[in-house]
Amino acid sequence: MRILIGEDEALIAMRLTDSLEGGGHEVIGPAATMAEAMALCDALRPDLVLLDINLRDGSSGVDVAHALFGRWGVLSIFASGEMMEARQARDVALGYIRKPYEAQTVLRSVEVARQVMGGGKPRAVPRGFELFCATG
Repeated sequence: MRILIGEDEALIAMRLTDSLEGGGHEVIGPAATMAEAMALCDALRPDLVLLDINLRDGSSGVDVAHALFGRWGVLSIFASGEMMEARQARDVALGYIRKPYEAQTVLRSVEVARQVMGGGKPRAVPRGFELFCATG
């Protein structure tokens, strides 16, 4: 999958990039702000977005998720410590991974997202991942 990372903490973004690329995914970004995320998506459309809720310069991952879904129909997974904000944006997101998280949780959550986006129902949801919808 082609995945955009929206994360303002450089070390977390680097580890997330390494994990996803190691899992065979193509990574776009990371983007630390809403403007960066939108610019990256203008150039190369992602299949999925992994977003922190709080981004640099006061940007909101929730706003990014709404903009990407509204413009291109791209769904997100929130990877954040902000559970309530993530749940309130369930109309544009597939789920929520709570921070801190393990690389395997992210990789398995992306696989669940792939199944759901393909119209399937996942057999299991990894610990630490809250799936907002059971069908695509």
